[in-house]
Amino acid sequence: MKDKVMKGLKINLTTITKFNVLSRELIMRCALLSFAMLVIMSMFISSTVLAGGPTNLMDGEFKVPIFKSRNLTMKQTVSRVSVGNDKIADILILRAKELYIVGKKLGTTNIMVWDEEDKLIDVINLEVTHDLNGLRQRLFHYLPGEDIGVETSQGQLVLSGQSSSLAKMNIAVELARGYANAASVGKSRSNVLNMISIGGGHQVMLEVTVAEVSTEISRKFDSKVAITFNGSDGTGGIVNGIGAGTAAGISSGFFGSLIKGEMQFNFALDIAKQNGLAKILAEPNITALSGQKAEFLAGGEFPVPVPSEDGTTVQFKDFGVGVSFVPTILDSGKINLNLKVLVSELSNSHGVGVTPTGSSSTLVVPSIVKRTAETTVELADGQTIAIGGLLSDSLRDSVNKLPGLGDLPILGQLFSSHEYVSGQTELVIMVTPRLVRPFNKKGIALPTDGFVPVSDLEFYLLGTMTRQETPESTTSPNQAATNNSAILTNDGGTNQRYGHQLKPTKSE
Repeated sequence: MKDKVMKGLKINLTTITKFNVLSRELIMRCALLSFAMLVIMSMFISSTVLAGGPTNLMDGEFKVPIFKSRNLTMKQTVSRVSVGNDKIADILILRAKELYIVGKKLGTTNIMVWDEEDKLIDVINLEVTHDLNGLRQRLFHYLPGEDIGVETSQGQLVLSGQSSSLAKMNIAVELARGYANAASVGKSRSNVLNMISIGGGHQVMLEVTVAEVSTEISRKFDSKVAITFNGSDGTGGIVNGIGAGTAAGISSGFFGSLIKGEMQFNFALDIAKQNGLAKILAEPNITALSGQKAEFLAGGEFPVPVPSEDGTTVQFKDFGVGVSFVPTILDSGKINLNLKVLVSELSNSHGVGVTPTGSSSTLVVPSIVKRTAETTVELADGQTIAIGGLLSDSLRDSVNKLPGLGDLPILGQLFSSHEYVSGQTELVIMVTPRLVRPFNKKGIALPTDGFVPVSDLEFYLLGTMTRQETPESTTSPNQAATNNSAILTNDGGTNQRYGHQLKPTKSE
């Protein structure tokens, strides 16, 4: 019986020993796994270190705003102190364990502290900074919600973070510049280092204005005279021009015929005076993302027959108002524009006739009168510049006359033709870039709003035309967005009027 009990105790001890071994192995594995996890986490954490490497070595730096003082409490009794650069800060021992520090100039230095036994007990890194807390309060007051950080770096006031708009970034820079100027001492000037980025995709709307006015004055005096003598022995006379005595060859003027005996007198005077005025005003608008190309064309295409060995093919050419540009927002806030503006129209004054092979019909291809400008400019938001202009003054005066008779006073006009043409053209092309933001379409009046169709009774019996009712109030998209805060918060962009609105014309 005793042997059985001893045998059972040995089995239990063996089981307990195996259990303890397994427990220790399990604990060791858990510890190794935890250590491996810590190593992996430290690797991920170290991979997110910002530019310049780890900054934990600078955590013990004592910062004092310039022209302000701070007290520093020591752990041991202080007997003597020494400052590396006394032009940056002044040190004063107030009590046994308390130092009084005054910032005099922007920069960094260190303070060495000794005890009563003249043993070095501490070395303190000291930095005299701008009034960062005061600047942060101003930024929070005037620009709430903006993610802007401020720091001091060797006399420079550094702005970092992200701003929602260019205008708000400029406000932050101006506020910081005031604190930087206040911290300047003597010839040592403090500058603002702007590292703020503007958040979001920046959209640029380009306003183009093409204005042209052309005037033309022409005077025409064309005389056609024929004096003939018909006799039994022959015929003779004087002729100036063809078509004398008939109205077929003149557009406006006088004509007549006189027959007396063997003499016949025919005349036709083509007299005209024309005053012409032409006005062209095109204002296309187009919006594109910074760095992306955008194209706009309002017009059409006209066919151009092109003869070839296989027959006649048709190619189409564009005409109308076209704009192509690539905006780029620079770090300085200005907008670089690479643009091309084109305004063209069809004209039959210099048309060309083309007769296809195997056909007797002639196709007239019109010419194109166009004004184009292609350039690269740099502007700030809302600024306007003229990228092209033209001032032309032309004069043409021509006289055709019959030698001898055309030089006679008064009567010589019957034997001469005189044409005078004078024209002036003034053209200017202006562009205006604007930083824009989306808006809510609700409440915005469109040019097509307010049209009221007429009924059959009004159309057939009363002759009423389709009319457009004037809207009660017309506002620009940005004004509507500003007045209603529920539409869109003012997070940047332009608050000026932009776009076009057609004014309805009153029907008679």
